[in-house]
Amino acid sequence: MKLAFRFATILLVLSAVLTGAQESPKYLHISTNPSYAEAYVGSMRARIASNPDVDLPGFIKVPAGESSILVTIFKPGYKDTSIAVTLSQADTSYLIVSLTPSYDDEHLQYQQKALMHRSRRNIGHKLIAISAVPLIASGITALIASNEIDEANSKKDIIEKSLIREGKEYEANQESFKDHRKNANTSRNIAIGTLVAGGIFLGCGIVLSF
Repeated sequence: MKLAFRFATILLVLSAVLTGAQESPKYLHISTNPSYAEAYVGSMRARIASNPDVDLPGFIKVPAGESSILVTIFKPGYKDTSIAVTLSQADTSYLIVSLTPSYDDEHLQYQQKALMHRSRRNIGHKLIAISAVPLIASGITALIASNEIDEANSKKDIIEKSLIREGKEYEANQESFKDHRKNANTSRNIAIGTLVAGGIFLGCGIVLSF
């Protein structure tokens, strides 16, 4: 009997674990009247200066096991609408929200300033991403310049240690030295230029992203 009881207990525990693991997330579809708004999930206030979590109409993924979700809806020219939505038993719940126009000049000005701030931040993030290109190019050309300098120094040592100061081999070493030195200078200038450009993009991006 004890063995059967333990076996049954183990089966119940495994069943509970498997049921929890198989529980899938639910979805909440929100549309608005008028259409095209933005949703911020888990907040009583629209963080307008930040990009929205979901563009509406659209689906919001609700973690498995959650039965409700807090959503704040924003649309320029309208009052922010915060709602706590209790989900249905179905996998997908649907909600239509009617938005109320705002006639508060102070609130409307705040919206416009926040949207401008968001636009600047997005530009800043793009500049930060773009800065990676010249910075990577700078690193690569710096490595090339270093290699060319090493080659030039190697040829210089051969020339200085050469006992015979004439002939095709001697002249070839001289030409090779000049080529490597020229390539090193060119690569170094490119490395500096791309480093400066990358620094400008990065600096401007950081400033605008705040």
